[in-house]
Amino acid sequence: MERKAQKPPSPPAMENGTRSWEERPPADPVATVTEGAAKIVFPSANEVFYNPVQEFNRDLTCAVITEFARIHLGAKGIQIKVPGEKDSEKIAVDLSDQEEETAGKNENLAPGDWPRTAAVGEICEEGLRVLEGLAASGLRSIRFALEVPGLQSVVANDASARAVELMHRNVELNGVAHLVQPNQADARMLMYQHQKAPERFDVIDLDPYGSPAPFLDAAVQAVSDGGLLCVTCTDMAVLAGNSGETCYSKYGAMALKSRA
Repeated sequence: MERKAQKPPSPPAMENGTRSWEERPPADPVATVTEGAAKIVFPSANEVFYNPVQEFNRDLTCAVITEFARIHLGAKGIQIKVPGEKDSEKIAVDLSDQEEETAGKNENLAPGDWPRTAAVGEICEEGLRVLEGLAASGLRSIRFALEVPGLQSVVANDASARAVELMHRNVELNGVAHLVQPNQADARMLMYQHQKAPERFDVIDLDPYGSPAPFLDAAVQAVSDGGLLCVTCTDMAVLAGNSGETCYSKYGAMALKSRA
């Protein structure tokens, strides 16, 4: 006897009412941006995660922290290695008369006595501890890890869970998980928790929306003595003295150079 073809069983419905074989809605579209040595992805529908106008500012921040690392680590006998930079470019004194004497000393040095160096992308145990308090996509922190030598660690912090998730993705994409640690917390609370001297950061970078005033008290308490505090804000015109009354109402102070 002929058997009637049986219909395949219907796939079970999922909790949300859709079936497992049905095509799910596509994920949020993402955009990819390459800046400096970093490559990041971010939601194209949310431009808050990336501001191309500030690229020069990020370039400048990387350069400033690099020179700070040169000074900070130089005092510890550690020389930083900057890609594309020749050693001769940073020699301030002509040592040609002492060349033979120096060569003789170097020949007698044990391997552990050779000058120590710190390169980009490597963990420097005595290097800088950096905090980016308002990291968003993590672009600044990733660029620090890829372009600034002499780093011990970089904490990329943001209060947004979505931003931290995006940071994890970008950190893995750039292969800097050994240096950059995404963290979710209120920036002020995080800095207040690092007031003790051993826990302070050597560099704190803040790029808030609007006024940086709410973060300054916590920042100056969390940065180490002789450390570096980098602040970028859209309120810089007020801080520069373009509006004296607004500056006084926000910061309780007047710029040294103010318009009459």
